[in-house]
Amino acid sequence: MPSIDALKFLLALGVVWAHSVLIGQHFSTATYLFGQGLVRAAVPTFALVSGFLFHATSRRGRTWPWLMIMTFAYLMWCLIYAPVWILDEHDLLHVLGRLVVGPLHLWYMAALIVAVLMIAAVVRLIPDPLAQRRWLLGSAVALLFTGATLQGIDFFTPLDLPLNLYRNGIFVEYPYAALGFLLAAKIQRDGRNWMPGALPLWLLLGLLAALRLGEAWLSLRAFGLSPAAPPEFPPLAMAFSVTLMMAMLRLDLPDWTRRLGKLSMALYFLHYLVLLGALSLGLTSMGAMMVLGVAGPVLLTLLGRLLWREVRRFLRQRQDTDEAWARPDWRR
Repeated sequence: MPSIDALKFLLALGVVWAHSVLIGQHFSTATYLFGQGLVRAAVPTFALVSGFLFHATSRRGRTWPWLMIMTFAYLMWCLIYAPVWILDEHDLLHVLGRLVVGPLHLWYMAALIVAVLMIAAVVRLIPDPLAQRRWLLGSAVALLFTGATLQGIDFFTPLDLPLNLYRNGIFVEYPYAALGFLLAAKIQRDGRNWMPGALPLWLLLGLLAALRLGEAWLSLRAFGLSPAAPPEFPPLAMAFSVTLMMAMLRLDLPDWTRRLGKLSMALYFLHYLVLLGALSLGLTSMGAMMVLGVAGPVLLTLLGRLLWREVRRFLRQRQDTDEAWARPDWRR
């Protein structure tokens, strides 16, 4: 679906921007308002998209293959990033604990596996479609508010709660993934015509964006300029992500935008490594980090494809040579 691929790429750009700000320490009023007001929605909206796409996987009965592939990919990227995070762990137990919650930006993948397992459990244990939808919606709202409450306790009280206690697959990924799953199910049942048109949706999204910027401004006025921020207001956060996705679904984009979906994966997996490399070289300006954070993964992906193509060509040539030598008429 081209509109979903374009949305994934847009969200990936938001993640690159956010990490460029955090890693490069580019804290200002503008970055705070833009980051806390709008870019903060990137990861929850990614989860919404993941749940939306998982609906088709679930209907085809491909849940377990999906989970195995995702788990393998997660562990592979944890291994690739191991030199960055594993040295900070004291022993094997801490390493295993870090793998459960996810190191660095890979926490999203670890959380997504948990979220999909939870959705699959509801689908499996509650066969009635109506009851299934009620369970998914009710649990999504309840768990999102629970996570916001835990984050509020950590932010507003002397209690120091671990970040991963509320930033995980249960309280962040599952609520949004479940909403995405429900949205896909609604479209599968009734088509896209039940949604408002593109113009009303984009106008509503503009209003919600203004409210989120206002929320960030109040946070800035009350608590000052800091990477830490109070929890989002759950109804506004949910409404913004869902409206953004519906507005994108209403766009008729050309097929070439499908390539953006694959590029978004390259940005997600590789940008952090590229940004750390830029930091080690002293390239800490916001512009340089953004350019490298986007162009670096794209170039690495193209280089990887070129190398893989050459390896396949070499293997095919070697196989053809071996088969030729094996023919009886070759020796004549």
